[in-house]
Amino acid sequence: MTIAKNTATSKENAFSLALWRWHFYAGLLVIPFLLALAGSGLLMLLSKPIDSMLMSDMTQVSPEGTILPASKQLSTVQQQFPQSHVKLYIPPSDATHSAQFSLVSHHGGGHSGGHGAPSTTAYLNPYNGELLGEHDSSTTLYASIKTFHGKLYLGDLGDSLIEIAAGLAILMVLTGIYLALQRHGWRDMLPRTSLMNRTDWRRLHSFIGLIMAIPLLFLLLSGLSWTNIWGGKLTQAWSSVPSTTFVAPEAKETHESMNHEGMEHVPWALEQTPMPQSEMTSDMHGDITLDQVLQIANEQGFDNFRVHLPANANSVWTISATTMAGDITNPNQERTLHLDRHTGAVLADLRFADYPLMGKAMTAGIPLHQGDLGLWNLLLNLIICAFTVSMIVGGLMMWLKRRPKKTPALAPPPAHPSANKAVVVLMLIVALCFPLSAVAIAAIISIDLLLISRVEKLRVIFK
Repeated sequence: MTIAKNTATSKENAFSLALWRWHFYAGLLVIPFLLALAGSGLLMLLSKPIDSMLMSDMTQVSPEGTILPASKQLSTVQQQFPQSHVKLYIPPSDATHSAQFSLVSHHGGGHSGGHGAPSTTAYLNPYNGELLGEHDSSTTLYASIKTFHGKLYLGDLGDSLIEIAAGLAILMVLTGIYLALQRHGWRDMLPRTSLMNRTDWRRLHSFIGLIMAIPLLFLLLSGLSWTNIWGGKLTQAWSSVPSTTFVAPEAKETHESMNHEGMEHVPWALEQTPMPQSEMTSDMHGDITLDQVLQIANEQGFDNFRVHLPANANSVWTISATTMAGDITNPNQERTLHLDRHTGAVLADLRFADYPLMGKAMTAGIPLHQGDLGLWNLLLNLIICAFTVSMIVGGLMMWLKRRPKKTPALAPPPAHPSANKAVVVLMLIVALCFPLSAVAIAAIISIDLLLISRVEKLRVIFK
């Protein structure tokens, strides 16, 4: 019995060592990206109030008399920007805020900011029609940092690198939970006041890691939903609202066409859903006006919302109130209403209840991920970012304390070949949920077998 027990314990320890080894390798690959994501996420949270302050001269107005009809405001903007098409109207949120009009250039060119820019936002005093200013919505501090946060300024390559890192980070979190709970009890993980040796850093790393596991998994999974492969090709494809939800004819464009550079207006669950289109008949006599659309919005019970203008003869007016755009913070109130551009008839009324399960989860998670639910959410996300950096520092210090001095060796944890193979198979199976991460793991294994194991200098480094 003792021999059997010792054998089982030995196998368990061998498995833990092999898991630790892969936890270590995943950490080496993931740490730069986690630091970049945590740092840029922190800056995004802080940049929102900074952007608001910098643009206050365009967004703030003094109430003076009666607000001009929205159609009159629209006409003023169209006269100021004759080479652009008004794509979006955001009514003033209260009596002290300006009206916003988003425009896209007719020719698709234009310089950064100013007239004709691809994503110009114009701010209008709703009381006297004065143009308060304009800016390219893709060049705000928040938008610039967000581009780095999502793509590292590398386009689709950056998106793929982040997707790989996020998938490996999820595996790292899961293996870290197992290692912490299997090898150490809660009492052995409570951090000490001093950080003198490797054990002290291990306590800190494990303690913060367990506290951060659920929040970090949430941020990683919700963030992955914006990536091209896992988010766009896999998850979003079967989590979008089907076009059978409405009976109007389908357009070629999807709801994603209502987004434009620097601004996201469309719920994640609707981006791949085809748009409805207005009907064309011989008795049509023009379009309904923006004023009529606002009246319909009021009758339909909308409070904070935005209006998407028709882009062509068959497109529609759209009234939307979404968490993605920041109109609202309660996902249950999310709603997208499409109107026939000629008659004002309701063609589709898409609500939170119509979203598939994953679509509902994303809609509920987006404002939490972005820190949009108020001061408590902002502070919570700031703490998560700070704790993530602390956890990374703890892991690095553990490695530096364990790594032999004056040697190029990375000194990964030792692992028995048989146990290591079992963990590799397990990691690959789990990683299949994240295809790009699975490809990365397969590439690491191939490099190890074909290169590192055959080159003496590399064996010294990775031994």
